[in-house]
Amino acid sequence: MKPYFIQFFKTHWDALLASVFAFIWIAFYTAHSGIGISPDSVAYLSTANHFSASFQFTDYNHLPLVNFPLGFPLLLGLVKLVFFTEVITAAPILNSLLLAAVLYTSSYLLIHAKIKQGFFRLLILCLILSSPGILEVYTMLWSETVFVLLVLIFIVAFHQYLLTEKKNWLLIAATIAAVACSVRYVGITLLITGGLLILFYIQFNWRTKLKHIGLLALVGCSLPLLNIIRNKLLTQTIAGVRQSSLKTISTNLQDFINVLGYWFPNSENDSSTTILIIGVILVIMVMVALLYRLIQQQFFASVITVLSLFILIYGIFILFIASVSRFETLSSRLLIPLYIPLVILIAHCFYQWIVALKRYKKAIILLIFSTWYAIGANHHYQTHLFNWEGIGYAGIPGYTDDLWRGSSLLQFMKTHYSSYQAPIYSNANDAVFFLANIKANPLPHKDLQQEIDHFLNHQNIYLVWFEYGKNPDLIDDEYIRAHFKQTKEWQFKDGSIFYFTPTNK
Repeated sequence: MKPYFIQFFKTHWDALLASVFAFIWIAFYTAHSGIGISPDSVAYLSTANHFSASFQFTDYNHLPLVNFPLGFPLLLGLVKLVFFTEVITAAPILNSLLLAAVLYTSSYLLIHAKIKQGFFRLLILCLILSSPGILEVYTMLWSETVFVLLVLIFIVAFHQYLLTEKKNWLLIAATIAAVACSVRYVGITLLITGGLLILFYIQFNWRTKLKHIGLLALVGCSLPLLNIIRNKLLTQTIAGVRQSSLKTISTNLQDFINVLGYWFPNSENDSSTTILIIGVILVIMVMVALLYRLIQQQFFASVITVLSLFILIYGIFILFIASVSRFETLSSRLLIPLYIPLVILIAHCFYQWIVALKRYKKAIILLIFSTWYAIGANHHYQTHLFNWEGIGYAGIPGYTDDLWRGSSLLQFMKTHYSSYQAPIYSNANDAVFFLANIKANPLPHKDLQQEIDHFLNHQNIYLVWFEYGKNPDLIDDEYIRAHFKQTKEWQFKDGSIFYFTPTNK
């Protein structure tokens, strides 16, 4: 066992060094206020606490968690049970370990993308580590921290399956996909990717293809199917209440392009055109890498094949789902599973050109790579410099930063809420729970009449209204004033508390 570990660290010394940087960086970012907490994080955290206390998957409203899969809160709950520590305290260490695992897996993929030079791999790993998108995810309590790792491990397992054609590796890949779907529903893209890879592999006859695709689907869909059945039994919904998208595919495509501008350096003078060019180049690169291996089947069993197809499937799927179902704007967080596969693909292309070319052509490619790398590193530096102005002063944006933790409104509620007899509603009820440990109801969605009818049945209500917690999908204070009469108001720097009674109508 000892010689194995020695050989492992000798092979992946680049990942070991990058992992040390990762621990330091996350510790540095979370030093002021701890791990970043968003509304989704509050749902994960409360469910994990309920699971560790009573083995129930209920959120801070004491309702079954159905909007998100159970995989991530289950992991957080197990961390609390096993290590006897609060999740929010352990989160920076957990995220550091997950990021280190991501870097080791990336090192493996770089080696199998035929990048043998350790120093070159270290440069790529440092670029991945310093990415604002990657660090944004790994300094927050988000399920993407686990999902990104599962995507990379799936690619490793499926690559081994293509190399060996053994069912054992297919079962491992299918199990990883099942777990990924239990962390994020979009993990279904791994099953689609795997199914298409089997379909395109001409070494298999049709009977073998159908058997292997069936096995992949059976195992891969097992955990998410159980999750969906549970949701249906408890709430009569598959994955919570889902609304139709208000955005067109062209709008979502523009959001996608904006994320590329956040990830990759671009000209400030004409950024939209530059980002579009970057996007087109990346799509062409992915398509060429994939089509070449589809045609030249002797190169099909390659990490690059799996990476390229996953990039296409995930990108197309997320654009489609964002155009039919309403959720947050396509952001770096939602698209982050694409980042590392894209960087590995770019690194592979550059490295192969450098190795294959000679003399002045090699020098030209080296100069292009060095320029690209230097511009990218500077882009990361400038982005972190800008972000640090807020993070260093007030903490990571979210419910643990100084703005929210110092809320005068919530401080007032902590000492007065026991006298509230009517139901409490808020446009940021998760913040009320997380920061004041007070249960508040969410405001109803504008286009869900059933929620509005239930809300209007109340005789009296308290409304906790945060100025920086506005949500355009929910009814606003103007709508409430049209149906209730304001009797009292307490004003604060960050919002107000209103007491409403029935109108005289």
